[in-house]
This record gives sequence, C-alpha cells and structure tokens, in this order.
Amino acid sequence: MDITAPVGIVGDPYLYDKQYGFTMTPDQLRNPARNPNEVVRPSRPIYRNPNEAPLRKLTVDLIKTYKNINESFYARKQRRHDAHQAVHPTASGVHQSMAQQQQQPPPQQMQQLQQQQPQSSGLQQQQQQQVQQQQMMAQQQQQAHMQPTNDYVLQQQQIYQQQHNNGPNNDGYDDVNFDYIVKEGEFFNNRYLIMGPIGKGSFGQVTKAYDKVEKEYVAIKIIKNKKTFFDQAQIEIRLLEMMNRHDSEGKYNIVQLKSHFVHRNHLCLVFELLSYNLYDLLRNTNFRGVSLNLTRKFGQQLAKTLLFLSTPDLSIIHCDLKPENVLLCNPKRSAIKIIDFGSSCQTGHRIYQYIQSRFYRSPEILLGIAYDTKIDMWSLGCILVEMHTGEPLFAGSSELDQMMKIVEVLGMPPKEMLDQGPKTKKYFDKTEDGVYYCKRARGSYTKPYEPPGHRKLHDILGVTSGGPHSRRAGEAGHSVEDYCKFKDLIKRMLTYDPKLRISPHFAMRHPFLKKTKEEQGSSMAAPQQQQPNKSSKLRRR
Repeated sequence: MDITAPVGIVGDPYLYDKQYGFTMTPDQLRNPARNPNEVVRPSRPIYRNPNEAPLRKLTVDLIKTYKNINESFYARKQRRHDAHQAVHPTASGVHQSMAQQQQQPPPQQMQQLQQQQPQSSGLQQQQQQQVQQQQMMAQQQQQAHMQPTNDYVLQQQQIYQQQHNNGPNNDGYDDVNFDYIVKEGEFFNNRYLIMGPIGKGSFGQVTKAYDKVEKEYVAIKIIKNKKTFFDQAQIEIRLLEMMNRHDSEGKYNIVQLKSHFVHRNHLCLVFELLSYNLYDLLRNTNFRGVSLNLTRKFGQQLAKTLLFLSTPDLSIIHCDLKPENVLLCNPKRSAIKIIDFGSSCQTGHRIYQYIQSRFYRSPEILLGIAYDTKIDMWSLGCILVEMHTGEPLFAGSSELDQMMKIVEVLGMPPKEMLDQGPKTKKYFDKTEDGVYYCKRARGSYTKPYEPPGHRKLHDILGVTSGGPHSRRAGEAGHSVEDYCKFKDLIKRMLTYDPKLRISPHFAMRHPFLKKTKEEQGSSMAAPQQQQPNKSSKLRRR
C-alpha cells in the first residue's frame, strides 16, 4: 500500500486501490457488480494490521530514539551535577537555598501559617530545614530522570539566552533576526552619529553615519549578533586591512576600511561612503543597459582589481562579484570600487563550497570541484554582458536551471570537468559509452531547454544587428568591429575550464579593454545616466 496515496487507514470508510488507481467504499467491495459485463475484482482484505503500518513503525521508533537521547542526556547532566556538588559544596548549598525560596508560599500564606502555628524553637527550625533540603534533593534527582516537556525545554533555552546573550533579544537592542535596531540620532562608539539606513543583507545592515572626529560621512556595516557572522566579519576585516596596506594609494578600486569596533555585541565596520551600485544604474536605464564605452570603462577597472587580488602576496578570491557589490565613487563619474568581502577567502584557505550569487556562479562551483581566483573572472564576464544588455546572461532559478541556461549558450562542459565533479549527477546523466547528456526535464511544470549551444552569444549581444534588440544601431562606438571584440572577450571570460579561462593580466590587454592614448591621458567621464534613487534593500539571488 502506498502511504503517499489516500490510504484507507482504520476509521476511513474509503479504500484506495493501488493497482487500479481509484477509490471504493467497503460496501462496493462487499456487493458484486450487478452488470454482467462488469469485471468483478477478486476479494482482498479491507483493513490492514495497524502494527504493520509504515507510518506507525516510524513514529514508534522515533519516539524510542528521542527517549533514549533524553535519558542519556539527563543521566550525563545528573553525573555532572553530582561531581560539581562534590567539588563545590557551598555553591550547591546556595542553589538549594535558592530553589527552597522559589518553592516557599506567597507572603500572605506565610502570615496565615505563622498565625495558625506556634513559633518553633531554633532546633526544630534546623530539623525542618534539613528535611526540606533532603526533599528538594530527592525532587531534583527525580526530575533529572524525567523526560522534558516542551515547556521545560523552552524555559531552558530562554535561561541560556539570558546568560549568554544578554537576554533573548540582546536586552531589547536586537530584533528576532539578530539585527541591531538602528535608531537615527544615536551615537556609536561615542563618535559616529547615525543618519539612516543604506542597505540590508544576510550579514546584517549598512547605515549612513557622520564621523564627528574626521568631519565626514561614512558607511557603517553592522554585523548580526551571531557567532557565525561575527567570525566571518573578522575574516573580512583581516582581508580588507591586508588589501588596504598593499593599496595605500587606492589605485585598485578596493573600498577603504577606516575602523571597526563592537557596539552592544555587534561588530561594526566603518567604510568610506560611496555612491549607488551598478544594479541601481541599470534600473535607472529601465534595464536597457549602458553603452559599450561605459561597459568598457567598468571592465577596465574590474579587471585591474582582479589582477591586484590575484597577486601572490594576496591571492584573494572575492567569491561574490555582482553588480550590487560594485559601487560608483561619485554619481557623476565612472570610477568604481568593489565592496562586500564578507564571503571572500584566500586561495590556500578556502572555507565554503557554496559561494557566489547564482546568476554569476562559475561552473566549478556548480560542479563542486576545486576553485581559485578564476571564479571571479567568470562573474566579471556575466556582469559585463548584463551591464550592456540590461538583463542577466544566465538567470537561473535554481542550480539545475542555472547550469542548463549556461549549457544553452556555451554547450556541454568538458568531459574532464564532469568526470571529477561531485555534483555532476545533479545536472547530467551518462550513457554506457561514457557520453554525458543533460538530465531530462521532469514534471509538467518544467519548460524544455534549448539544445546545448543553441542560444548564441552572437545573437544575445546583437553583434551584426546593432546591439541588443537593435537598440544601438547607428550609434558611435557600436560598430560590428566593436561588438566582435566585446564578444571575443566575453567568450574568453566564460571559458568552462578555469585553466584556459583568460587571466586578469591578458584581459587588461585584450583589444576591447585596452586603453587608447586618449583614454590614458584623460580622466574617466561621467556615466550618461540620470542619478537613480538608492535602494534600501539589496537584490537577492
């Protein structure tokens, strides 16, 4: 009997027939069909032994498992309690007296008892206290072997939070998500006047503030009041300080970390205040994209940053390069800086395997194989296409959908990568001859994908049709030659094999990104877009 079907359990007047796929009542089973042409099914047992029900077996075994876990836990707890009593008898006496006070009746009842009973002598009081202590110890031992109720477990959790986190919500300073409740006008570290929110993410939140010492505006990143986020933020601080030391003049487009401190159990990072991000810029164009010339300027700066990060002294992988993490320094200029190194690591100290925002996630991360700084180059290729077309190149709704969208454009990944990928079976099946092919779409809710390599990058960029959707036809700087150079660079950035993927050194010297003499002698022009409104929430992917 299939428990996922509408099974006829005890008390249910309907029975589901797995073989024939329809439901019948017990009366229909007992009374044969009157129509002689109808086929009468052979009789079968109506009810099943409830002891054989898979669901019941699972429930009973689960209860037994939890019972054994609870008994073992409270037995160990009692042994630790007894050992603590032997080493610290005075402390145990204090705990017993506190427990004794908690079990005393209210003051009004005490007065009534004192009026009804005569005053006892000092010896009688001592004897009564000894008896009460013995009773309390017996009750504690009995409770230690009892199974905890949900209320008891909840009470213990609340006590733990109060002892280790200054209350369930950090004495009222945090919300239920461990984020600090920011109030405009308050001071952080007796120096920074809070002005208002800038953005929010999984790490915590960012707020604008005024530094009364340096007389300037800054951005403060307030980390969640949780150990995992606190520890990761410390890694971010270490990497930022390392990068800022190697880039004291600010040539390589890395955001400057000015200071850091702890405010009411929240680690706070103080950064220079920048302008809006590249996603805001795209949104202001109604997602029609920016010109090839402006895309080139962004690519030049980002390739230079990746070259800096890949130097042997640093070997830093950003791990979350996307338009939201690239900010303009000034709303009227094209100079940019990279932010959010909260997921970053060094090549020899990789921490996580599940990294990068999905739209910009490299094949090696999707397949679960080893990675290095080349994953940021893959993200850069996706970003440059999106900046010009106005929409993500690979907008997957899941990891499977992401891989299939990549295959639609770039074809099948190399067999060598698929052979060593622990997650290859998530996306591909293999024939008996060892040839990989995409998994078949399962269910009516999935839409079919284009054959591998059927969606051409040539058509996405509009190389010979005047740009994406022919929007740049006739514009200066958008010739077929310009688009051919752009397409060639993107193909090199989006090479499957990271060993063959273009490096930042050669990317900067590619014909599309290589600066002309005029560009080398002039400053960066302002982006030809109207300044958008800053978003208070970060785009989630």
